[in-house]
Amino acid sequence: MLTTHLYFNGQCREAIELYVKAFNATIKTIIANPGQEELVVHAEILIHNQLLMLNDFGDNDGHSKSGGYQLAVSFDNENDLKKAYSVMKDGSTTISPMQATDYSSCVVRFVDKFDVRWGFWV
Repeated sequence: MLTTHLYFNGQCREAIELYVKAFNATIKTIIANPGQEELVVHAEILIHNQLLMLNDFGDNDGHSKSGGYQLAVSFDNENDLKKAYSVMKDGSTTISPMQATDYSSCVVRFVDKFDVRWGFWV
């Protein structure tokens, strides 16, 4: 199994709230940092029945850098894609605008406000 793990440097709870709203994601677990309850040591959510792990630590170790990846989400229909994108587009940067392509009736690529790169398609 390959599981994606994202670091948010203090914005993990906000990211979880956004992803739950956008994808109707299920929260499996959230473990707060003792003494700093606003920070998340470990969290797991399910997006389209796929595990995503998140936390507030790890991206400030001098080695981690954003880039070279994209979280790709396949939707059953354009309405679900457009609903998720409408929730996530505030504060995001568009890479490729929503459009039809040779391989999909609807595709959009963007970087969300937490600097996470996404690709949505039907």
